[in-house]
Amino acid sequence: MNGFFAALKKDFSLFFRKGGLFSLLFPLLLLPLFLAFFQGGSGQILSFPVSIIDEDETLMSKTLIRQMEEVELFSEVHKISREEISAELEKGSVGILRIPKDFFYTAYRFQGEPVELILNEKRPTEAAILESVFTSVMQIMEKEQETSLAVFHTAYGETLSAKQEEVLYEKASERLLSAVLKRQLIFQDEEIKANLELALLMRIFSALLFLFLSFVSLSVISAVPEEEKKGIVARFRQMRGKGFYLSKFLVLLFLSLVFLALSLLLLHETLSLSSESLLWFSIYYLFSLLSFYFFFWGIFTVIRDERLGKNLSICVIFLILLFSGRLFSAGKIPFSIAQFSPVSITALILEGLRRGYRGKALLSFAYPLSVPACIGVMLLLLGKLFDKKNSLGQKEKKTSLAGSAYLQSRSESLIMRYLPFPLWRGFTLIGRTAGFALFLAFCLLLGKYAEDKQEERLQIYLVNQDQGEWSKELLRDLEEEKSIQITVISGEEKAEKLLYGDKEGVLSILEGYSDDREGKGLLLYESSSSSLSEMAVREIVAALVAGEKIERTAGTYLSSLLGKELSPEEERILKENEFNYKRKTPLYIVEQKNGRSKEELFSPKREAIYAFLLYFFLFSLAAVMGESEEKRVSSRINSIRRGKLRYLGGYFLFFLFISLCFYIALKLSFSLYAMLSVFSYTLFLFGFSRLLSTRFLGEGAETGISLNLGLFFSLIGGAFMDFSALSGWLQYLPWFSPIGLFLKGTEGDIFAPGILLVLGILCVLP
Repeated sequence: MNGFFAALKKDFSLFFRKGGLFSLLFPLLLLPLFLAFFQGGSGQILSFPVSIIDEDETLMSKTLIRQMEEVELFSEVHKISREEISAELEKGSVGILRIPKDFFYTAYRFQGEPVELILNEKRPTEAAILESVFTSVMQIMEKEQETSLAVFHTAYGETLSAKQEEVLYEKASERLLSAVLKRQLIFQDEEIKANLELALLMRIFSALLFLFLSFVSLSVISAVPEEEKKGIVARFRQMRGKGFYLSKFLVLLFLSLVFLALSLLLLHETLSLSSESLLWFSIYYLFSLLSFYFFFWGIFTVIRDERLGKNLSICVIFLILLFSGRLFSAGKIPFSIAQFSPVSITALILEGLRRGYRGKALLSFAYPLSVPACIGVMLLLLGKLFDKKNSLGQKEKKTSLAGSAYLQSRSESLIMRYLPFPLWRGFTLIGRTAGFALFLAFCLLLGKYAEDKQEERLQIYLVNQDQGEWSKELLRDLEEEKSIQITVISGEEKAEKLLYGDKEGVLSILEGYSDDREGKGLLLYESSSSSLSEMAVREIVAALVAGEKIERTAGTYLSSLLGKELSPEEERILKENEFNYKRKTPLYIVEQKNGRSKEELFSPKREAIYAFLLYFFLFSLAAVMGESEEKRVSSRINSIRRGKLRYLGGYFLFFLFISLCFYIALKLSFSLYAMLSVFSYTLFLFGFSRLLSTRFLGEGAETGISLNLGLFFSLIGGAFMDFSALSGWLQYLPWFSPIGLFLKGTEGDIFAPGILLVLGILCVLP
């Protein structure tokens, strides 16, 4: 036991020496930020910024604008003039609605100039949703006008008297107002609750939890190869010590307890989870930590090189994060594969607990979560097998080592002959041939990620419990709707689909829908936790149903005017008139114009992904500058003329090479502002990581303070969400993060890269 306590003391000393205390206290800063984001006190989520040109200037038009401002979907409404159309689109407005003069008066009499909708073609997803909601409502008006004309001309003949025309306009207006105001009554749940903040919480929290657990596990295990080289592990075993790796896990567990406590507090405050749910989350948290620990232990058992093992681990972490579809984008790989990603399982656990899952219902998540642990155990056994084989025949082993050392020195001498100092240093830093091959593979996978196109339609599941004629009609209309894509599922699949959240939600057509003339409360729409816009889907479906009702009630409308049941001949004439009185001129016009691209709230642009990846990747590489051996190399080079300049310049050029490789791999656009931002951001990362490694933390600078600062910079800098989608002081947070400054620079703000450049120079000078 003395050996175990000695190992435990050693690991705790290393932990606190490398910024461990900061690692324990720093998460306290993340909690107020989360509460500020999701308790609604400081900023409001702005879903769809739209603009209106009100040329009518009547009480009706002003009422319409006021009602649009109250709709969640259009929570930012700007009133502008015709001359401001281009400028408004350049600001990122999704669309501009122009209400012509006297529209409501002329529309009342089925006349007048059509309403015009101008869409921003650079924001296709939001524009398609806006167009669908707008056209669906306008189509209600068109169908009501067509139906009213058909009914009145069937009842009173081709020529209507002045009195009959006034009755036609009055009744059509009443029916239209009723159809528009009552369209949401078709849904069983009348209260509409915004789901955006909850979806954002799920995505960011699950990703932060995944990053924290994976990075702290990696930081603890990554020291093992160095300890083996120094003979610490061998001496520990010679002294018959036990629990060398157990002591590391206990340190890891101690480090994670503070974050666990904060997570429980956050979940209790935001999701109102019960004590039993919080207990289940704690069990999941500890099991996930153990799974990551075994995974990285297995990697470093097979790959004995510390730098190569770190690079491989970081590549795996980020590829899982990118291709799981749970943070930066959805649907990058089939969900049947993504469900085995730990970051996806985190989101499922949270959603399951929120929906009241307990016991056996949560056990299904343990299997995919155990995949990293199983891989780690297999790698451990493989590493032990290699050790056993290598221990047989010491003579052959020495000969083999001598031969491999000769070949390695020979190949390295050839490479040094053709590569200049900076590239050679980078080649060794990244892990030589194996590390360079890993880096190329990582870049190729980033390129594959960048090739994927975002789905421009809202995808929902549909459960048809009715199977009647009206439900089939609704199904056909939804299939033709260009902003919605439906996938029909059975009722037994609904609970699972809602939990997994790979689509917007589930629309259920309840039994009896086709037999109920009113159809009130016979549709049920349940949004998933990752839903982008619950209101958008509901508005589109409600408008389609309202239009169908107008067509279906034409016979009843005519019967009420005539005061009797319709004869077969009258029904035939009504059908003919419905065709004859179709509108010849459109009630609305939709056109596309070029504007400014503005990323969705849940899909930060690829520049944000680039900044996020580059930060952690370069910090991992920069850890070498804090090693004692590297410091001796630096001291020797400083004695050479311009040696320090060559040394720092070589490292910086290698960092810049990595930055450009990532930039090209993600297929980002090249411009003067972008290149200036890349240069200044790389200089800052180089200087800042070197400063932490050489001045503050020494060896292991990628752990502790740098890890937590990276998560903090990512959170407030806009790597996880587009802060331009928030109002209030929160939209200014990116200016306090190097990631946010980089993003501002790529958007054309010259001051942001200037600030990064100054900060980088200040960090490099010491």
